[in-house]
Order: sequence, then C-alpha cells, then structure tokens
Amino acid sequence: MSIQVSNLVHPFICLSGMYPIDIFSEKNRIIAITGNNGSGKTSFFKLLLKELQPKRGKVIVNGEISFLGTKNGLKPQIILRKQLPYFSTTDTPFPWPQFLNIPYQELSAGQQRLVALWLILQSTKPIILLDEPFMHLDDNARHLACDWLNSVLAFEKTIILSHHNLDELGKINNLQIIDLNCY
Repeated sequence: MSIQVSNLVHPFICLSGMYPIDIFSEKNRIIAITGNNGSGKTSFFKLLLKELQPKRGKVIVNGEISFLGTKNGLKPQIILRKQLPYFSTTDTPFPWPQFLNIPYQELSAGQQRLVALWLILQSTKPIILLDEPFMHLDDNARHLACDWLNSVLAFEKTIILSHHNLDELGKINNLQIIDLNCY
C-alpha cells in the first residue's frame, strides 16, 4: 500500500503551480496537508480519490481507501446501533455504549465527529483519508483523536489528513507536513 504523487500541478491547489507536489508514502506514516481555506486541501483528496485529474504529474494510489469527508456519512435519524454494522469491520467494542440507542442527529457536533472518526479508523483498508478530522472537536476530544491516530499506525496504515492548525497536530507520531499555503 502506498501513495505516490509526483510533479503534481492542479489549478485548485494553490502552491502546486509554483512548487509541484511530490509525495511518497508507505505504511505507518501520517501525512498532514495543511493550509488556509481555499489552498486546495480538499482538492488534493479529490485527486487521490480520482474525482479530479491533475493538470500535470502523476497520482498513483496502491491500496484500498477509506475516506471521511467533512460530512460524517451516518444517517441522522437512525440510531447508532443500527448503523454500526455498516461501518465497523472489527470486533473492537464501541467506546460510547450510552450513544447506541440514540439517533445520530441527537449527538452534539463534536460527538458526531468523534463517532465518525472512530468508525473510519476501524476500517481494514490500508489507506485512510481524513478531510478536517478535528472539525467540531474540543481540546480533550482532539487529544483523544490524536491518540487513536497514533494507535492505528501500529496496524500498518497510511493516513493522510487535512487540517488548518499545525499546533494541534503536535501529539501525532510519524508526521510529515505538506503546507499548501501560497499567500
């Protein structure tokens, strides 16, 4: 499993026109794509997911991908107990049994994001893409999420995430940062 991006240029990725993007990632690594709004973080994910094509360069993804976008992907009106079998592919117990009989929409935005992040990190797929995974999370929840990310690395995963604030990524191990800011 690997991701190789070489000489990438795309008009939606701010920095790429001046400095083409090159990435080679193997298992047990977390890559953080950082940048201001509009710098191309989500467009970069769309290139990895083959929803966009590069203007120049290559994007090669070798392995199956699990993706968590800015929408969490769970049905708002359905209780979590009924949704978990569609997302969780492991026997790891769900960490919040008190949420199991509650419709997803009744959780706070931070709780919803934590549930979605926990579920995606249970995936057996070797590559995990996380677009703004810490959205709506307070400091304690963000620290918990960083601990989860570090523990997932032991399962030989490649994780690419986007985020705005580098200071909030300090607890993540094996981190490579790619800053797309160009202004």
